[in-house]
This record gives sequence, C-alpha cells and structure tokens, in this order.
Amino acid sequence: MPVSRSRPALRYRTSEALLGAHLERLQQRHGMALWMITRIRDNAMWLLQVNDQHYGLKQGHCIEWERSYCIRMVERGAPCIVADTRENPVYQSAPINSNLQIGAYVGLPLLDSRDQLFGTLCALDPEAQPATLQDRLGELEHDAALISYTLEHALLDAQQQRLTTFIEHPDRCDDTGLPGAKGWQDIFQQEQDNCRNLGVTSAVMHLQAPHDADSLVIADSLAALLRDQDSVAHLGDNHFGILLTDTDDEKAASVAHRIRDALNAKRMLVRLQQEPLTPF
Repeated sequence: MPVSRSRPALRYRTSEALLGAHLERLQQRHGMALWMITRIRDNAMWLLQVNDQHYGLKQGHCIEWERSYCIRMVERGAPCIVADTRENPVYQSAPINSNLQIGAYVGLPLLDSRDQLFGTLCALDPEAQPATLQDRLGELEHDAALISYTLEHALLDAQQQRLTTFIEHPDRCDDTGLPGAKGWQDIFQQEQDNCRNLGVTSAVMHLQAPHDADSLVIADSLAALLRDQDSVAHLGDNHFGILLTDTDDEKAASVAHRIRDALNAKRMLVRLQQEPLTPF
C-alpha cells in the first residue's frame, strides 16, 4: 500500500553522500565553522569529508598528526569538547595553533570493527563557543558511532565492488580473459575514489613483458602471486596493469620482487613500474 508523504523521503546512494549530509547537519545543529571526518595514516590526518566555512580546508588535505588537537584527545586524554581553548593548556600548546586560529574544539575517535583507531570526527571554530557546547558530548558520541559504522561498511562495500568489477567487467581480453584497457581504466578510477573517500592507500604497477612471451602464462603467474582483493588487466601487447589494494610502497616492492623472480624463472625478463595511490 503506498505511503502518503508530504515530501519525498531522503535517499543517499553512496556512503560519501550520506557522510557529507551528516556533517552538514552537525554544523546546523551545533555550529562550529569546520566539521571534518579524518583517517589517521602514516602520522597524518587525511581529510575524507569536510564542511568548512572558514579555514579553506578541503577533502584530500592532510594535517600532521603530531601537531593536531586530535592526538591530544586520543593519546593524552584531553577533553573531547572545549568551548574555549584558552582555558585548556594542553590544547593551547598544540603546534597547529601557529597555522590555524582555534577558539573552540570538538573531537571524537572513530573506531573500526576491531575497536582500533580509524580516524576522528573533528570540529573547529576560530571563536570560543558557549559553555553549553560541552553538554552535547553524549549526542556527539552517538554521531561518531554512526559515522564509524558507516565507514566500516563502506570499506566492506569497496572490497566487494573491487571483486565485482574485476570479475564482471564486460571489457575482457580474448587471450587471457582478464579485463582489458577500458576495464583497467574503470578499476583504476574506482580505486582512486576509494583512496579519496575512505583514506585507502593502494599501489599500481605496470608490467611490460617481451612481445613474444605467452600472455596467458604471464596472466596465470600473476594470478598465483596476487591476493583475491588485487586486480590485473591486460592492456595489450603483453602490457599488464596490476592493482595492489591496501598496500604501502614497501609491501608493493616486495610483491614486485616476487613477480620478477617468478617470471624470470620462466625465462621472461619483465619491466615493472610502481606508483602509489594515496588519499589525495
């Protein structure tokens, strides 16, 4: 039976749209010039979602973790909400004060399914705020829990989408059965979006084998060496694109050595170029 509504129900087709709308609502409810969702990686706070009306910060920017207010909240037990930072010496001594004027602060940890730190929900304002801001801790803790849950499921969905794209993409190489050039373009773009929206760090390799080498043997060798969440595409003329997900430079270099060793053992000298995909 149809339900009568005075206006259409809100629908968000992506987690990014949902989180962006959530930050906008937080700003409307609680004020503060800047709201952001961050991911902590490599001693940096990567800004995944930003609602900024003052500082000029955008998605993809990063803040050095050691200089931030959030490290003091997470690691030193400083208050999650400070309506006037002038009254808190822990925050007044933060190095970030030399870059940003911060009169009020809100910060809560975002946790993954193992209760490990993923990032933070953070708000800043250049001016001190009413003392009643501190009364909103319970409500904001609930918001942080919802955001943590949304991010966790967005990461799981990204894993499934990688596999689906790799297996089901209609552009296939006739010789190897792998995705072709268009498939690789879509795989690459999808992972760039994951890096930007979820703070994922992955690596891309381009492998060039001899023109007279057996492309099917190369494809089978790569399949044996890579993980289920990684992807390979044949771009033609024994040029392969390889995506290593959730992989830093050191791990990618180790995989590259294994690939070279495996193909050298089959008398194939290959060239490998490696580049990172980072959250900016």
